[in-house]
Amino acid sequence: MTQSLLKKALTQYASDKPETTEDPFAPQFISVGKYKIRYTHKEKPLAPTLLLLNGLPQSIRMWESSIEAFSDNFDVLAFDIPGFGLSRANEADMSPSNLSEVIIQVMDHFNIEQAHLVGPDVGVPIALTAVINHPQRFLSLNIFDGPGSYPPKLSPILMAVIKSRFVRWLAKGLNRKPVMKTNFLTAVNEGYHHYKPTKRAVKEYYDIAYDDQAHKCAISFFGTYSKELPWIEQRLKEIKVPTLITWGKQDPFVLVENAEFLAKYIPNNKLVIFENASHFPSEDAGQDYVDLLIDWIEGSCMHKTE
Repeated sequence: MTQSLLKKALTQYASDKPETTEDPFAPQFISVGKYKIRYTHKEKPLAPTLLLLNGLPQSIRMWESSIEAFSDNFDVLAFDIPGFGLSRANEADMSPSNLSEVIIQVMDHFNIEQAHLVGPDVGVPIALTAVINHPQRFLSLNIFDGPGSYPPKLSPILMAVIKSRFVRWLAKGLNRKPVMKTNFLTAVNEGYHHYKPTKRAVKEYYDIAYDDQAHKCAISFFGTYSKELPWIEQRLKEIKVPTLITWGKQDPFVLVENAEFLAKYIPNNKLVIFENASHFPSEDAGQDYVDLLIDWIEGSCMHKTE
């Protein structure tokens, strides 16, 4: 059944544009602490570093449509957060506080003193925790379509997973196949208003969605929200890093009200809502998002040194 689902996705949901021979996202790994981290690095000496995280249930292939434009302006480093994408982790590792420290470890590995950080989806609480605990390491922050307060405004299904240990137990066990299918369809179709991912991305998201360990890690991560999101919410007013908040107005999973809440409490922020974008606005909003992020970094934050 799942193979027929993949075939359907490749036929109906994937882009029909020819794929390039070169694949900058072909999996490559570094060892950072106890983790084996999947990454790609488009080096540009002397340029500021743009550090890109991934969302769920995707990988850093979510940056396929924009990495070339970003690499014209920045030293671009993207990596899969442990437990998400192709970077492996244990369930005990899965919390924003634990995974935020991996950002610092990756930066240290590449000798990056400061970076402009982008955290999508599950990367939002991870990125927020990183800039709260290590403000001196970041020049700016862009977050979108992920929670930063508790209780967040989410779809009923996601709220059930977050609030109920029993629902999480079902999602890891008896009910895992339907949940995996839902995750996969979100990654390739339901998370978009109109964008279509590449066939490479669809195949990779399929492998991620149906990987038992990655699935358990994701569900366990949601189980930490009731403890970790209130901690983040209490410290939003302390954030010193200039913050760009972008959101897809059509997001059915992490509602746009979350963006408005974050904009109310983060001191130095700019809020942009993309009217015709869904859960993955970095792709759905296309060039509008790319231009916005480049202008934000170059115009507002290039000379930040604190």
